[in-house]
Amino acid sequence: MEPENETETVERENIESPLVVTQRADGAYNVSLRDGFDPASFDFAAFLEQKYGAEREEIRRRSRQTPRIRTAAPEADPAIQRRAMEDALSVRSGVALDDARAEAARPFLGYSLRDFARASLEARGVSTVGMDPDALFRAALHTTTDFPQLLTGAGRRTLLASYTAAASVLKTLARQGSRVDFRTGSALRLGEIGALQKVSESGEIKHVSRSEAVESYALDTYGALFTISRKALINDDLGAFNDWATAAGQAAAQTEAALLWGLLSQSNGAGPVMGDAQRLFHADHGNLLTGAALSVEALSDARLAMRNQIGLDGKTRIAVTPRYLVVGPELETQAEKVLASIYAATTADVNPFSQKLALLVEPRITDGSWFVFADPASAPILEYSYLSSAPGPQMSEREGWEVLSREFRVVLDFGAGALDWRGAVRNPGP
Repeated sequence: MEPENETETVERENIESPLVVTQRADGAYNVSLRDGFDPASFDFAAFLEQKYGAEREEIRRRSRQTPRIRTAAPEADPAIQRRAMEDALSVRSGVALDDARAEAARPFLGYSLRDFARASLEARGVSTVGMDPDALFRAALHTTTDFPQLLTGAGRRTLLASYTAAASVLKTLARQGSRVDFRTGSALRLGEIGALQKVSESGEIKHVSRSEAVESYALDTYGALFTISRKALINDDLGAFNDWATAAGQAAAQTEAALLWGLLSQSNGAGPVMGDAQRLFHADHGNLLTGAALSVEALSDARLAMRNQIGLDGKTRIAVTPRYLVVGPELETQAEKVLASIYAATTADVNPFSQKLALLVEPRITDGSWFVFADPASAPILEYSYLSSAPGPQMSEREGWEVLSREFRVVLDFGAGALDWRGAVRNPGP
């Protein structure tokens, strides 16, 4: 299919100019003289009309035609082309694309960094004829081209892909929030309203009160810098940039995991101090069990402790439902055995926890302890938040100042805190 952004032109036939027509008429007139015709009888105007009237009318008709202009094709849109080039760079970093985007990126998959720089310049109307690699990258990095944004866009996708893949299981146990600034914010929890009261014969419905609990935490900023040198660009060393973006995504995920684990591991596993002046895991909270090896019997004790939890009003049994068993690598195999579905020959051999608990393995648990958590949607223990305007790690870039390079920065605005103690139990192990 022809490009839609081209003006459709009419292919002209070999139509003679008026000068040629006149010359041919003069020639015919001279021939008539040689053949003995009477010059007075030669009708010059009639000759022109007979021979060239049709051609002249065709010229007039075509000159009146209005050229047909069609709208631009999607391929000509600079933004779409840049996205396709970003996708091509991302594919080289191992980022998966859907079929449509992979097809759009196909023409650029074989491009080197030099090719991308040249394409970015030429898209802005800059001629690259005669440019050596050094001049090419200088122009691409220091003029208003899409090349720096191309690198940043591809790097951002690589960053987010590795960040998502490296997400800690601890985020599964926590509720996600959002903060608009860096001030210490409070997470308010409202207690139960208890049972509904019977309406009297007069129709009066009484007001009820709810208990409140407040825990607080703040966001902090974490970041790292990376520089891709002019030499690396000229050498087409895209691998160094991709490796850094991948590592930065993993580092962001590890930073989040370390902060969440830091809450659970404070004070030798007792956790942070809560609003009632007790640690997260404490006998007074009914969520610190007597040390025992992981077994069906020990899991039964953990479930019972969660079922017996009392709400904020001090009297309502909220019957928390266990959802996750969390262990360290040393207990992973034992946990799989405990949770395995085994055909039971007798009722006594039935495993009551088969297919009821999901196993999560956290490599930072190294002391033999294990936890049981509820679904954070119903009984949250932890909460983490990002700055509302910048969820997750953010990448930006600028021109290198001290050396000829491009600097890339990854920033993470993140915070986490403990909300409640009722949705989890901890067993310190034998």
